[in-house]
Amino acid sequence: MQERLGARLPTQEESTVLRISASLPVLSLTRVATDTTGRVVEAALILLPGDRSDALFTTRLTNNDGTTTE
Repeated sequence: MQERLGARLPTQEESTVLRISASLPVLSLTRVATDTTGRVVEAALILLPGDRSDALFTTRLTNNDGTTTE
């Protein structure tokens, strides 16, 4: 899985949708997950207002025996 997190100013459309000022930064998260063959199985673009956002990412990995770990 690849994730990219960045901060930038919103586009005019983004500021309208989020109901924020065009001068307020946004957090942009792009996530792309692939299977073992390289095929994309998940893609997401998440855009959050920069002044009132908090994010927690937890990844649970599956061992060969099927149990999960953090």
